[in-house]
Amino acid sequence: MSFCVQSQAQEFFKNTEFGAGVGMSQYFGDLNPNLGFKTIHPAFTGLYKWNFNPYISLVGSLTYTQLSYKDAYSDNPYQKTRNLAFNSQIWEAGISGEFNFFWFETADFTKRWTPYLSFGLAGFYYEPTVKYGGVNVKLRTLGTEGQNMATYKDRKYNNLALAFPVGAGVKFWIAPGVNMSLEMVNRFTTTDYLDDVSKTYVGIDNFYINPGVPTVSSVLQDPSILPDGTKMGVEGKKRGDESSIDQYFLVMLKCTFQLKTYKCPKFENNQWSNSKVTY
Repeated sequence: MSFCVQSQAQEFFKNTEFGAGVGMSQYFGDLNPNLGFKTIHPAFTGLYKWNFNPYISLVGSLTYTQLSYKDAYSDNPYQKTRNLAFNSQIWEAGISGEFNFFWFETADFTKRWTPYLSFGLAGFYYEPTVKYGGVNVKLRTLGTEGQNMATYKDRKYNNLALAFPVGAGVKFWIAPGVNMSLEMVNRFTTTDYLDDVSKTYVGIDNFYINPGVPTVSSVLQDPSILPDGTKMGVEGKKRGDESSIDQYFLVMLKCTFQLKTYKCPKFENNQWSNSKVTY
């Protein structure tokens, strides 16, 4: 530091950024096949970014949000009768690439903003629940589609899954070293049980401990409402759409910071060159 005179140094910004974001999320899947936005939840993220050049960046992030939906929100008579619902917290860790359309460089007034595309890979934790008797019941442990039975053990699912975030956004700097971005990214997941719904009913008799005596699992696997008091969930009847996978969509406003560096002149090999000092 004693060899660097700041008045002679040139100011630069590091090629890394750190920051946070806030936004909202929406679930799409068997309970929301028409891409409705009736259960928007807040979302939060923290991130660290590596800028390889003014066009390409790599972003690591940790994100939290919540997802939910009910058949009661649908205008489809079948869904209203089916009467399923779920709620789940989502904890996600991901890495993605950002590809700018224009040269972007903080503190450069000629390169102040750019639209960009985003592609990545994420792992997330989820646990679908539903409120029953005033208590949040974990649906996965109930085996609502027969997962706890030998005949349907191939339907078992883990509460860890992968997602492929794909989206777009726009980024701009509001002050030297202070960058903002607004992005919309959809997560295509590897599970169809984000909502605990995928295949067919297995029949209410498989959930009784004693014949005819209701259990929590027998009620929640088929809470359908029919005028004559019967249930729609007979064995083999369609419960969900296994031809499609579940998704969740996030809109995020992010703010990141770049630390300043200096290039200080020094004498090497009979000529002046620059070395970086970070503050």
